[in-house]
Amino acid sequence: MVDQQLIDYLREKTKGKLLMSPEQLSEEIGIPTKQQSKLRKEGRFPIPFKNIGRLVYYSIYDVANFLLNGETTPSKEVLEEAPVSLQPIKKKPVKSTASVHDLSHIFMLRAFAQSLEERATAMLSLAENLKDYANKKEMMDRFEQKFPAKGSKVDVVKK
Repeated sequence: MVDQQLIDYLREKTKGKLLMSPEQLSEEIGIPTKQQSKLRKEGRFPIPFKNIGRLVYYSIYDVANFLLNGETTPSKEVLEEAPVSLQPIKKKPVKSTASVHDLSHIFMLRAFAQSLEERATAMLSLAENLKDYANKKEMMDRFEQKFPAKGSKVDVVKK
């Protein structure tokens, strides 16, 4: 069974919707939308998709199933949970001379690397802000020592 926490997370990312755009999917798996399009056209994209007019959408159940299991087709459990409108549309199979490779490990590694990169960037930014604050505080303390405010204890002692 698909992990409910992941489904809830994906639902939150799609603002309560059961379908995810290629842009939203790109944020989760780290594959740019153009690369997704290319793989879909070649019949090699491992996550089932739905065409609604010109737009492409992915079921959050299929995405969750892929992220958890690396499966390229929705499981029976996912199909039972999904509303009727999310049932896969029967299409003619795309003829491809190349076999479909399981790319789930690449998607997972890219998503993990992207997450690490974002965290590292945030940590570097925090470190820079802390250094900047320390430098400004030190400069302010030196300035106050050199030029005390009028009427301060140091000023009164000198008179």
